[in-house]
Amino acid sequence: MALIEATRAQFRVIMAVTFGNILEWFEIYLYAYWAPYLSDVFFGFRSGLANLISMFVIFGAGFLARPFGAVFFGRLGDKIGRKRAFTLSITLLTIPTFLIGFLPTYAQVGVFSPILLGILRIMQSFPSAGEAPGAFCYLYEYADRTNKKYMTSWGAYGNQVGAILGVLECFLMKKFMPESFLLTWGWRISFWTGGLLGLFGIYLRHQLDETPSFKKVKELHEITQSTLTRVLRGHWRKILLGTGFGVVDAATFYLIASYIPTYFNQTLGLNSWEDFAVTLVVLSLTTVLLPVFGRLGDRYNAKRMLIASTVMIIGLLYPMYIIINHLSLFWIGCIGVLFLIPITCIIALLPYFLTSLFTTSNRFTCVGVSLNLADGIVGGFTPAIALLLFHLTGNQAVFCWYILVCAVVSLISYLRIRD
Repeated sequence: MALIEATRAQFRVIMAVTFGNILEWFEIYLYAYWAPYLSDVFFGFRSGLANLISMFVIFGAGFLARPFGAVFFGRLGDKIGRKRAFTLSITLLTIPTFLIGFLPTYAQVGVFSPILLGILRIMQSFPSAGEAPGAFCYLYEYADRTNKKYMTSWGAYGNQVGAILGVLECFLMKKFMPESFLLTWGWRISFWTGGLLGLFGIYLRHQLDETPSFKKVKELHEITQSTLTRVLRGHWRKILLGTGFGVVDAATFYLIASYIPTYFNQTLGLNSWEDFAVTLVVLSLTTVLLPVFGRLGDRYNAKRMLIASTVMIIGLLYPMYIIINHLSLFWIGCIGVLFLIPITCIIALLPYFLTSLFTTSNRFTCVGVSLNLADGIVGGFTPAIALLLFHLTGNQAVFCWYILVCAVVSLISYLRIRD
């Protein structure tokens, strides 16, 4: 579906929000692709698997800051405006991303190296909590009645573009740079590049206007004066429901982003070109399909689309479990492509259902808390849980049981959506 589905003003908002959101998933894919290198740089265990699990634990630990960041930026967005909160979040995300490139290694400072990495990871995660909720609210409040699902489906588009750029940079560096350079300067350059992308995002955010919905609330003097406790107490059922919406999305997408690249590289023994090609196909397919599912959601019953997608994920888990244990690359690829279709449908429609749960005066706060509880509790620790389950069982496909539990939780939540 082309951008002609949106008005010219909406098109400008889509572009600014989309490309302003590049940094969040650019840095997430940096962790995923540099994980085997960073684990040896920042940890001193004798076991490579122990180093890798530790790396993903720090990656997940950063997500514990997200619910707090969601509250902070959500309250700002509901009190001073979406634009100002949105601009501040990308600014605070850019700084620690850039500073990671200057960190000393374990060989240089010992245990202080992973401690510093953990601190900066938390500093990254705190403002990251305002990125996706800000994008969702911005697009929802700029949409009209005929294209709300289409507009909000672009909420994750910038993240996809950022992921593609991250994968592309890492591939080119691994392809053309020696191993010694990657362990010393290569990974640092990637994080410095992230800092430059952040500056681009800051510029784009400054070009945005405030959303029409927030302007109207401000003009009518209806900006929320409630305390955070009252907001959370008054909306806790909807926040819990919204968290359930995002559980399967968080588990599957962070698994794809962080664990699968490591799995392909270390277990299947793919070379750098094959690993890059597989990941690029995955990201490109989801990127192209996001606005397509958004438009279909405007035309058909979006609730049924969510339910059907979740049931499809559950139905594909057992065949995936069997195929992964047989290490058949061809069939893993086939079922992987099938798996991406329902996942992408959920990613495309989730922003609409989350934002429509809440009124304008408390939307940013409640969407942020819902989304980041799912990301913080489920998504961020998914790679570490997958590796730990593999370590305990020796079964490469054991993560399928974890995805099954997450899918059932989300399915129950989708069934509670009012038509």
